[in-house]
Amino acid sequence: MKSFFLPVLTALVALTALPACSGGTAAKDDTATSDSGSGNPMDAFVNTTSTYVGDTTCYNGDGVSWLQQTPATGCTGDMTVSATVSDFQQDLPVADASVYFWSNDDINSTPDMSFDVDANGAGSITVPACTALGYETYTPAAWEETVNTYEVHQVYEWDASGATTDTWNSVSVATSRLIPSLLGLEWESGTAIIAGTAYDCNMGKIQHAQVYIHDADGNVPPDLAVRYFANNLPNSDQPDTNDDGLWSAINVPPGDWIVEMWVWDGTQYLMMGSTHLTMEPDSVVISNIYTGIEDGVYLPASCLATCGG
Repeated sequence: MKSFFLPVLTALVALTALPACSGGTAAKDDTATSDSGSGNPMDAFVNTTSTYVGDTTCYNGDGVSWLQQTPATGCTGDMTVSATVSDFQQDLPVADASVYFWSNDDINSTPDMSFDVDANGAGSITVPACTALGYETYTPAAWEETVNTYEVHQVYEWDASGATTDTWNSVSVATSRLIPSLLGLEWESGTAIIAGTAYDCNMGKIQHAQVYIHDADGNVPPDLAVRYFANNLPNSDQPDTNDDGLWSAINVPPGDWIVEMWVWDGTQYLMMGSTHLTMEPDSVVISNIYTGIEDGVYLPASCLATCGG
């Protein structure tokens, strides 16, 4: 899993080199334009005029006919996960770090399990396969070594061996402190950062997608900044996702938020996918957006075919 999320986490550090922008408090309708004076705050975030690139044949973008994924027979058996808590920037184990796991993917609830990894950052757990899970890695606040790092909507594929390996990501305080230090982009105390990738129907990256964040009432975080990347590097002139699909959002307040992926098809804007996230203060949250998936939980093909049969 390390190689899958490394570009996303690299984006967190790269994000520090970009200036901030702000949002507003409503949802976009089909006739909204990019005119900042239109009274529609979504226009500050969804305004690309570049036709998207990616395979979206599995979903029509109507924001209603979401794909329904259900694990096939035998695919939700227990898996033993052997993993290492690792600092993404230095790629070194985080000794004696703590881990919380939520088998219901709800970080608002009481964790199902918690444990400390060893001096080599290693630990293991048993969790159901093909099921959305969430975890948090952290060290005691007094250590000032890491910020709380969450990864949600994580799915482990079923394997006949009943075992798999993983890397649980950790972001250091030193890395997080870069954010307010460059070019005026300030990570406001008490807010969170989200990082993710925009995916199409075949797990390819979508180019020219844009991200919009709001709560259940349509309110946008007042100091929200969303940034995109070019060639895996930040680019202040990049208005939407490049062929790497990377996006990041900063200054998302605590609470429940809906993160949407929008594209322009040459005629209209389409909402191709979304993820539902709970933000904790002063944390980093990793979650991707998948075409046709409304809640951010994507089941790989191996979970949809009969397992163990």
